[in-house]
Amino acid sequence: MSAEPQLRFSPEAAAQAVQWLEGTLALPQSFALESGATLDEARLAWTCIGPADAPVIVVLGGISAHRRPVARDGRGWWEAQCGAGKALDTTRYRLVGIDWLGGCDASSGPASSVDAERFPAISTADQARALLLLLNRLGVRRVHLVVGASYGGNVAQHLAALLGERLRHLVLLSAAHKAAQFGLALRHVQRAILDLGASSPEALALARSLAVLGYRTAEGVEQRFAGESPADAHADGVIGWVEHHGRKFVRRFDADAYRCLGRSLDAHAIDPAAVRVPTTLFAVRDDLTVPLSLLREYRTRAGAACEWVEISSDYGHDAFLKEEAIVGALFERCLHV
Repeated sequence: MSAEPQLRFSPEAAAQAVQWLEGTLALPQSFALESGATLDEARLAWTCIGPADAPVIVVLGGISAHRRPVARDGRGWWEAQCGAGKALDTTRYRLVGIDWLGGCDASSGPASSVDAERFPAISTADQARALLLLLNRLGVRRVHLVVGASYGGNVAQHLAALLGERLRHLVLLSAAHKAAQFGLALRHVQRAILDLGASSPEALALARSLAVLGYRTAEGVEQRFAGESPADAHADGVIGWVEHHGRKFVRRFDADAYRCLGRSLDAHAIDPAAVRVPTTLFAVRDDLTVPLSLLREYRTRAGAACEWVEISSDYGHDAFLKEEAIVGALFERCLHV
């Protein structure tokens, strides 16, 4: 499959020929990890959605994202931005997504290991190298856009450095070149909750509830639930809300995968000078987990020109998901710069 835009490409014809492809890539035997360990018989689950000859967009989200940014049943993790007629239009582009190594889905992770507790550390660079192998296997010579949000933005930085001139443009949403101190502390407390709770579903739900609070802002939570009385908090109010997110997370994730990807976030590091690809940086003033100071440092040290898009949002870190109109307009501009 070729990723090069072709003169014969017709969006009208492509709308009639959207392909929904899924597969599992067998990584090289004893896939070498950045830590020095190896991952034996590893597999990387992927999707590729769009016309066969359309330009490729790689779409990567947070640690709870998966290989389907858009799905036939409407249960993709980024349906607001991905799909026919959306900003990342599957009638005009091919969207490539993956399940994270070390996660809870169909790629290799702790649950698929003989000993889940001894599953090796997976770095953001490891994720990017596996993804590059996938793009090469798919025959993708050029990538039109790499979109990375949160953890996916960390992986996207490494992927952009590997792709170099094969990548036209990089979009980073709420993702810096290293972990913020607030995020390190927050994830430390989450893992302590898991340890104290012996990795029980209840402990995992509580750890995730804490994360959800960290992704928002105090003002945003106040505005959403200010009309609720304390008596209602456990049902339809703020406590019911965080508990709902915790229970929902437990239905899909396990504690070992949560630890693995959280530690991957903690260890993320790249020299911005190594990313020599034109980049758009999306920064949220109210984001507790990726402060503006880190994103400004990234822009100063980046190896190519960086467009700076800064907003204020009561959604905090979750703004890339919740500020749909702003993010959609950003994508439209990045697709054509």
